Amino acid sequence: MYHAGLIGNIGLLEVLGNLTAGQFNKMLPKGKAGYKLQDIIPNTYDFIYPPLSEQDKKAQVNQSLLAFALMSPGAPSILKG
Repeated sequence: MYHAGLIGNIGLLEVLGNLTAGQFNKMLPKGKAGYKLQDIIPNTYDFIYPPLSEQDKKAQVNQSLLAFALMSPGAPSILKG
C-alpha cells in the first residue's frame, strides 16, 4: 500500500513527469510531435495507468457512442431510459 502512492510517490512521479514533458515540449521546434507522460516515464506509466483490456475498451467505446447519441435533440426516448 505504501509503494502505491499512500505517501505520494505516484503523485510525485506524475508531477515531475509532466513538468519534464513540458520543458522538453517547450524546446521542440514547431510542427514536431510533443512528448507525453508515457514517453518520459515509460516503466512506471503502466503501473500508474494500467492498460485496458479489450472488453473494457469496447465498453468505453459503447459508452462514448451512447453519450454522443443522447446529445442529439431528437434522440429517441428508448436511449434515455
